[in-house]
Amino acid sequence: MQKEKRKYAGRLVSRMATVAVLAALGAVFMTYAKIPWVIPWLEFDVSDVVVLIVYAMYGAWPAVAVAVIKAAVNLLVYGGSGIYFIGDLTALLSSLSFIFGLFLTSHVFKFFKRGLWFRLLGYVVIILLEALILTGMNVLFITPTYLTGAYTTCFHSESVAQVEQALSGMGYDKGYFLSINIIYLPFNLVKGLAVCAIYEIIFNRLIFILMQRSSFMKKYFVGTVKESREQEKSLTEEEAESILLGNEETASEDESDKNASQIVPNLDKASSHSDRVSK
Repeated sequence: MQKEKRKYAGRLVSRMATVAVLAALGAVFMTYAKIPWVIPWLEFDVSDVVVLIVYAMYGAWPAVAVAVIKAAVNLLVYGGSGIYFIGDLTALLSSLSFIFGLFLTSHVFKFFKRGLWFRLLGYVVIILLEALILTGMNVLFITPTYLTGAYTTCFHSESVAQVEQALSGMGYDKGYFLSINIIYLPFNLVKGLAVCAIYEIIFNRLIFILMQRSSFMKKYFVGTVKESREQEKSLTEEEAESILLGNEETASEDESDKNASQIVPNLDKASSHSDRVSK
């Protein structure tokens, strides 16, 4: 028991150390691995690759922790980006949208266990979700807050008018909603494509080889759904067999205790009889 506890504690410490290192790596990528876009204030980073890798290695909550940590480190070290730290909040929302997309494709639909084409379909779903969520958030409050310099939303008519005026000065005079979609939807699609492509190259072609023994990866990222169900079935049969053996051992122990309890009175009777004879 003590040995198992030590092994569990060692694995937990190793996992926490790995997550901390990857979170720091994500913060570095978030700051220095930036790619400029055609819009002056837009540039995307590839730090969400680290978030996806942590998800595949340890699950959703460690990935959420890495997303929060890298955004917090960037905020504390470099002072944040934009009014009300809107840039850091946008980066966090981007990471969470990637996590949500990977959760749907790996846990719900299990695309990553069904071969190459389903894995590619999973990436398409992740990219579309990330692009739609981030573009919707920009329509809702990110762009109005960034361009007006005060927290506001698309439901504030004066803020919408200010955003339209600012965008028309840059050549985007299609109205508030259409202009923001023209600006942000292609940007987020390209970002999602870049993140998923780097994740596929780095993780599924390099790190994946080292992580094949992980039980989490075997459940959601390795093999097929049929194999997973067969493993669960065999595990259930093994558990049933162990329970049956345990019941048999318990019954055997009860029978032994019963026999022993019958033998003890007989020995007591024999002992008392021998005492009377000797007297």
